[in-house]
Amino acid sequence: MIQPNKCRREFELVIIGGGCSGLSLALALCRLADKPDLIPRTLIIEPRPCYTNDRSWCYWEKEDKKDSYLVKKKWHAWEFSSNSRSYRQASKRGWKYHYVPAITFYKSAERNISLNPNLTLLKDSRVADVNLQDNHIEILVENSIQTVKVTAKQIVDTRIPDNVDVSSAVLKQIFFGFEVVMNKSHRFPDVARVMENMRVDEKGFAFDYVLPIDSNSILVEFTRFAKKPLSPESLRKDAMESLRRVCGGSGYHIVREEYGMIPMGLRGKLKPKDPRWVYTGLGVGAARPSTGYAFKRIQHWADRCAEKILEGGNVHGFLPDNSLLMWMDKVFLRAIANNPAIAPQFFLSLAHKVSPESLLRFLTDKPTTRDLISIMLALPKLSLFHSALVEIYHEIRALNWSLA
Repeated sequence: MIQPNKCRREFELVIIGGGCSGLSLALALCRLADKPDLIPRTLIIEPRPCYTNDRSWCYWEKEDKKDSYLVKKKWHAWEFSSNSRSYRQASKRGWKYHYVPAITFYKSAERNISLNPNLTLLKDSRVADVNLQDNHIEILVENSIQTVKVTAKQIVDTRIPDNVDVSSAVLKQIFFGFEVVMNKSHRFPDVARVMENMRVDEKGFAFDYVLPIDSNSILVEFTRFAKKPLSPESLRKDAMESLRRVCGGSGYHIVREEYGMIPMGLRGKLKPKDPRWVYTGLGVGAARPSTGYAFKRIQHWADRCAEKILEGGNVHGFLPDNSLLMWMDKVFLRAIANNPAIAPQFFLSLAHKVSPESLLRFLTDKPTTRDLISIMLALPKLSLFHSALVEIYHEIRALNWSLA
């Protein structure tokens, strides 16, 4: 079960989950350690038997030297559209929209881990139990063949905690998409269509997400913001309709699928059972509540966490967002949840009335006070005011429950 050349059972750090968060922390340890042997003995436990190109991550950034080797494509312009209205943005200060295929990230992580004797990636395995002891933590690891007990001084757990109810999120961002190769070169402009054909139906707000990856390949996703949980598979039919609309009469063949659900606006804060056992990932703040973007937030967390570990300190989770930014996200989500019909107007107003630089700083968690004012002035006031009152009510109610 544990690789023969790494058959130890005692570790300084165990990472539960070898997805984006877990592997990002391993990569940060490799990159930031002055010497390989300064990396603590680390075990990464991943349930998948092998990695596939099952998803992609995108983000806005200026020149990105640190993660540039992962990026397959960059776009200098992006577009929002609904009905006959369309707004295209481009930055004058070097911002680009970056696309990272999951398989590129996975292969890089596996390669770096294999080169470091202090890092072990254990696939096709699950954590059955965790027991906190005075001087160590016991982790029961199992697969189809055997069960073993390993020990660790600290744990980074990327699973959604048992006491976090994802269904309680204000909205759920559910998506299903296809990457296709066209039978002949397409003529789409080299623009990331991040929110195309925004519309509202009886199930709520929806839009298409279209990325022309190269002259023959495109990624088309159907995305829905829903109050109630939906399975991504339930969106397959809608995604096929979006794909046919985008491709028109041109022939294509599907090379892969990607799908998932991102909680938007989870309530409450998770209090760790023990400072040695820290949660990270989508259940505790990896994704920006109002957008669902997570990749760069995870990279920033991984760098901070790795620095603390290498200094001999404790692991730590995500830092809380700016309080005003958190408040705006809650009000924004509440407004869309209460009245999905206003969502297209919200996003079109941001694309039309807010400068690209201000909007991108807001979307990437780095807004100035002036940026926040621009965002608030661009949005419909009555809907936001009503949602702000509702949010105040919910927070007072939650406070009363906590004091009871």
